[in-house]
Amino acid sequence: MATLLLPYAINSSQELVHIDHAHKGDQYTCPICGAGLSLRISKIPQGAKYHRTNHFAHKRGVNNHCSESLLHKLFKEKVADYIRNQIDKQEDAIWFEWECTQCHEQHKGNLIKKAVKVVEELNLQICKPDIALLDKEENVIIVIEIVVKHKPSAETLKYYSDKNIVCLQLEVDDFADCDKIEEKLSNPNYVNRCPNPICNKCGHVMNKIKLVTIATTCWKCGRNMKLAMIVAKNRFNRLSPEEFDNREVATAISLGVNIKPRYSRTIHETYLANTCKHCNAFVGSFYMHEYYHLPHQEELDMGYKCFNCIDIKHQMRAEQYRLQDEEVFDW
Repeated sequence: MATLLLPYAINSSQELVHIDHAHKGDQYTCPICGAGLSLRISKIPQGAKYHRTNHFAHKRGVNNHCSESLLHKLFKEKVADYIRNQIDKQEDAIWFEWECTQCHEQHKGNLIKKAVKVVEELNLQICKPDIALLDKEENVIIVIEIVVKHKPSAETLKYYSDKNIVCLQLEVDDFADCDKIEEKLSNPNYVNRCPNPICNKCGHVMNKIKLVTIATTCWKCGRNMKLAMIVAKNRFNRLSPEEFDNREVATAISLGVNIKPRYSRTIHETYLANTCKHCNAFVGSFYMHEYYHLPHQEELDMGYKCFNCIDIKHQMRAEQYRLQDEEVFDW
C-alpha cells in the first residue's frame, strides 16, 4: 500500500475535522496517537499539474500506521452504523454477492436475514471481530473483518469455520471508501463459507448442475441427432452420459436423447454415450466440448453433483492405464 495521507484531525475544540475545514492558527492532533499535526495545503489548485493532496502530517515525520488505523476505525464505524440503521428500519435485506473460492460459483446472501444486533470488537476469546452480527439468541452468525493492511489470521479463520460463523472480508484502500459503504458491503472481497452441500463420499463442496440438450447432426450419417451433457457453473467440465447417474440418464432419455452403452476402441471400455438413432454412431467424451456452443434446446436444473469424485475416478483410471502400459513394456 502506498503512503496513506491523513485527511482528519482533532482540533482545539476536540472535534474531528476534515482537512477541507481546517485553518491555520488552530491546533490539531492525531486522532490515533495524539501527536501534534501540521497542515499541508497545496498552493497549486486541485486538478492542476503537480497538485498535492491536502492533508495533515505528523510534526515528527510520516506515521502511516496512524492513517491506516484511522481509516480502519472510521470505515468500521460507518459499516456498523449502516447495518444498525437498516435493522432499526426493519429492512428485509442487505444483499451481498461473492465469487466462491471453493465451488467457483457466484453466490448471494442476506446480511440481516437473522441478525438483530450489531456489536463492534466483540470479545470471542480467540479473536475480536471488527463487527459481529447476532441473532435473537445472542449467537454470532456473521462477522465482518475490515482489511486495511492485515488480514485475519489463520487461527481466527479456523475459529469462524469451526463455529459455523460466516466471515466477510472487506478490503479498504483509501478514505474515499468510507463514502462507499453500500458498494463495499454488497461485494465483499472474500467470504469463508460456501452454501452448496458437501459430498458424503469425499467431503468436497458440490456444484450446482444443469442437464443440457442440444440438437445437432450425426458426424457419420449427417441425419438429425440430439445429445445431452451435464454442465456446472464456472467449470470447464462438460460431462457426457458416461458420468450421468440413473436419474440424469432417465431425464435425458425422456427428452428424446438416445443414450446407449457403446464400446470405445480408444480406451477399450464400454460406457454410456450419446448415440445416433439412425446409424448407431456415438459421440465420445473427448468430443463433447465441440457441441456446447450450439443452441441449447433444454436446460434443466438437476441439483448438485460432486466433480471432485469424478476427477478422482479419472485419476485412478489414468493410473491404471499407466500401470498396464508398464506391464506390457516391462521386458
